[in-house]
Amino acid sequence: MKIALVQSWLGEGAGEPVFPIGLASLAASLPGHTVAAFDPNVAAGDPMAALAGFLRDFSPDMTGVSLRNIDSTNTRVNVSYLPPFGRTLMTARLETSGPLVVGGAGFSMFAKAIMASWPAIDYGVALEGETAFAALADALSRGNAPSSVPSLFCRDDDGEAFFTGESVKIDLSDLPSPDFSILPLTPYAAVPWGIGVETKRGCALSCVYCPYGFLNGRRYRTKTPQQVAAEIIALRDRFGATRFTFLDSVFNVPVDHARAVMEAMVAAGATLPWSGWFAERGLTRDFLELAHRAGCDTVIFSPDAYGDAALKKLGKAATVAEIEAAYRLVRDLGCFEVSYNFFKNPPGQTLPAALAMLRFIAKARREMGRKAHFELNSIRVEPHTALAKLAVAEGLIEAGADLLLPVMYSQKRTAYIEKLFDMLLRAVGK
Repeated sequence: MKIALVQSWLGEGAGEPVFPIGLASLAASLPGHTVAAFDPNVAAGDPMAALAGFLRDFSPDMTGVSLRNIDSTNTRVNVSYLPPFGRTLMTARLETSGPLVVGGAGFSMFAKAIMASWPAIDYGVALEGETAFAALADALSRGNAPSSVPSLFCRDDDGEAFFTGESVKIDLSDLPSPDFSILPLTPYAAVPWGIGVETKRGCALSCVYCPYGFLNGRRYRTKTPQQVAAEIIALRDRFGATRFTFLDSVFNVPVDHARAVMEAMVAAGATLPWSGWFAERGLTRDFLELAHRAGCDTVIFSPDAYGDAALKKLGKAATVAEIEAAYRLVRDLGCFEVSYNFFKNPPGQTLPAALAMLRFIAKARREMGRKAHFELNSIRVEPHTALAKLAVAEGLIEAGADLLLPVMYSQKRTAYIEKLFDMLLRAVGK
C-alpha cells in the first residue's frame, strides 16, 4: 500500500514545532509499504493547501493522522487543537478515497468521543500504534477483516464505533528505531525540545493528573542502552541534529537503566547536548556528573507543588526537602540550566505553601539568573486519571462528563491563589 502519515495541524500561532516521533516510529514499522509523511505545522504558506497538494501528489491508499495533544496546557489561556484537527481530517477526506485512520496520545485518551464526533474517521488506533497500524495496513491490503486486529476502533454497518479489544504491550526490543528520514529535521532543530529520543515506555509513578499510566502502562519497558546511543549517533551524523530531548516521562527512573544509557552514550561518543525530565528523589551528584559527561545541559523538574500536603495529594514521589536538595545539587554543579513546572492551585494547596514557592522561585532566579526557568500552569483534568475522580468528588465535574471540552482543576477554597498567580503572570507578560 501507499500510506500517507500526517501530523495533525495545531492551528495558527500554535507555537514551536516538535518532530513527530510517533509518525517516525510508525514509518519504521511498515516494511513492504510505500510511506510518505507530512507535517502542516512546518509547511510554508497555507498549511491545509500544502497538505492537499501533498495528498494529491502522493495519492495514498490509506492516510494516518496523528493527534498528539487535544489542547495546550502550558499557556495561561487554553488553546484547543480540535478545530484544526477537524480541518486536517476534512482536507484528507476531500483529497483521498482510501481509509482514514487516526491515532496518537490525544486520540487514545478521548477515542470514543472523537470517533463519535468525526464520522469521517474510518479507523482509530488506540494506545501504542506501531503493531496495530501495521496489522491494519496488512489486513486491508490483503482484503482481510480489520476487526480481527486488536487495539482498533472500527465502525459497524450503521457507522457506530466499536473497539476490538486491547493488545499486549509492545516489547521495545522488538521494534526498529524510528525512521527519522521521513521529514527534514531542520524546521525542528531550532527548538530546544523539538527533536526527541525515547529510552523506555511506562511509568510506575502515581501523579494524580497524569495519563501516562493509561497510555503506556505502569511497567517499564526499556530500549537497550546501545540502541539509544545508536539512535543519537544517527540523528547527529545522518540527519544533522545538534541537540535533542529525552521523551521519557521521567528519565532517571529506573535509575539503573538511565545510568546504563548514559554510560553507553559516553562509550559511543553519542554526546549531543540534551535535556530530560528528572525526579528529585534519589538524585545524586555522581548521577548528574555522568549526565553532564553524556551531554546533558538542561535538567527539567516537575515538582508541581511546594508544600508537602499538596505533594502528597498530587501523588508526587517527592518532599519539599527533596526538591530543595535536588535544586542545590544542580545549582552547585554550575553546568546546567534548570527548568521547573509548578501548578498554581493544585489539590492540597495552602497560602503558606504558595508563598514558599514564590520565595523558592525568587531564590533560584537570584542564585542562577537566566539559567533557572519556571512555568506556572493550571491543571487540565484528563480522563483515565485519579484527578478526574477527585474532580467528581469535589463537584467540579459530573460523573461521565465530556472532558474533550477542557476542564481546569483549581482547589475551591484557595481559588484566590490562582487569581493572584494570574495577576503576577500578566504583570511579567506571560
